Amino acid sequence: MRLISASLLTVLSLYMLANPRIDSLKYELFNHTSEDVVKVQLLNSLGYEYWIINPVQSIIYGQQAKALAEILNDSNGLAFSNRVIGVAHWARGSYDRGLEYLLDGLSLYRNMSDTLGEANCLMNIGLIYSDRTDDELALEYYFDALKLFEKVGATNRSATTYVKVATIFIRQENFNAAYDFLQRAEYIHGSDQFMYGMSEILNRYGLLKTKTEEYDSAALYLNHSLEVSEKIQDIDGVTRNYLYLADVAILTNRINKAEDFLNKALVAARKVQSHKLLKEIYDRLQQIAREKGNLERAIIYYDRYVQQKDSIFNEQTLNNISRLEAELATAEQKRQLIAKENEIVILEQKSEIQNTRIFVLIILMVTVIVFAALIIRNRQLAAQRNEQLAKKEADEAKQELEFKNRELVSYTVNFVQKNRLFEELMDSVSEMKKTSVDDARQNLIGMERTIKRHLQIDRDWEDFKMRFENLHTGFFDKILDRESSLTGNDLKLCALVKMNFSIKEISEMMGISTESVKTARYRLKKKLNLPGEMSINDFLNTVS
Repeated sequence: MRLISASLLTVLSLYMLANPRIDSLKYELFNHTSEDVVKVQLLNSLGYEYWIINPVQSIIYGQQAKALAEILNDSNGLAFSNRVIGVAHWARGSYDRGLEYLLDGLSLYRNMSDTLGEANCLMNIGLIYSDRTDDELALEYYFDALKLFEKVGATNRSATTYVKVATIFIRQENFNAAYDFLQRAEYIHGSDQFMYGMSEILNRYGLLKTKTEEYDSAALYLNHSLEVSEKIQDIDGVTRNYLYLADVAILTNRINKAEDFLNKALVAARKVQSHKLLKEIYDRLQQIAREKGNLERAIIYYDRYVQQKDSIFNEQTLNNISRLEAELATAEQKRQLIAKENEIVILEQKSEIQNTRIFVLIILMVTVIVFAALIIRNRQLAAQRNEQLAKKEADEAKQELEFKNRELVSYTVNFVQKNRLFEELMDSVSEMKKTSVDDARQNLIGMERTIKRHLQIDRDWEDFKMRFENLHTGFFDKILDRESSLTGNDLKLCALVKMNFSIKEISEMMGISTESVKTARYRLKKKLNLPGEMSINDFLNTVS
């Protein structure tokens, strides 16, 4: 495989020193005073240009365009604003939010029979599933998009999609297929001199070379991609190139160089406020710190890694809650509408009865019979609706319970991982104490105390307790009603036993030995005054 092709070299000679497109759009927006479709287009165009520079600003412009488009009933502007906001959320790592907006945009484009807009949304949705490593679904969206791009002759967009497909094949180590798609994209972008597209191609060639262990070539491609990204102010691309250059440095045992690249990536990632990139950077930094023996720094980076991971989780959780509330509100509106319709039907029926009184007895009898039949039918329909509503409410309650269970398990797994890390650090400190001189030994003892404090902090327990109470309301109150002398550790043990964790898992979470856990279980049973034949597990399972 060649290094840098002629088409790539041609594009590299055409660097831009700024982004005159954004400056021009801002100037037009400043001078445009009308609240019309043109302003919607300007806001959307700015949001589109900003997503690689500042996704947060991109979302702001997209939301402004969306609000105005809704007032003006501008379907094109509304569809494009949903796409702008969705792509910006993807760039930040807010996948659920991004998917929600992109699906809305896709629906609008399909209603308008806008093939190009539909294809763009399909490709953008593929990006989200690719980041989630759902390769099969991502490829399905990419190839659906390619069919539509080819149908309308959008070769530039086809080339962009080829790069996305190649990215998945690189991850799957299908290198021949990846190289084939990158060549297709290079031929098109090399002809139209699309700077962002060429930067992406260079980056993917770098990834491909890294996977095939051609590290010198990988570094060359990534550095060229970095230069282009910096010139076109593609902060997302700058971040990724520094991150991948750090990976090459790690693989070639240049740890200090890798750390330097990661610190530069960190600066760029903070500019775009990308949780997904910050999470990857902190994960690599904590690994390097541990390898260099800087345990305090490793703890700091690990805590920041967890914060970014939790930020992604919390954004997705809030989005799920908002969507659930919206669905419940919609269901309530439908229920009220049905009730009003029933009231109207009943009023109309009563009016008919009043009118039939002027008719002869036979007609009256027929009317009564018909009216009775209608009442019976309405009651049957009402009963069916009530049954369906009750089933729907039960399903929603079940889904909410499953969601809380997943949330609690996810938090607990994170709890265990953190304690395991601290225990590993404790072991390392203990080994170092055996060989260190007296002064160094005192420093290590101080470090050991710090780690112990981290292992014993109450915040983790309070967070866990709050999440547990959300799932098992009133659990601790019921336990304390039976025995008020129970300590905080007793309550913590009750909760972990309630969740069916093993003795070994409980020991890791409470930071004590398995024998201590057994002793604590025995003492807890005595405090609760349980019969000999009843285990703690059996008793706690009766406390709902």
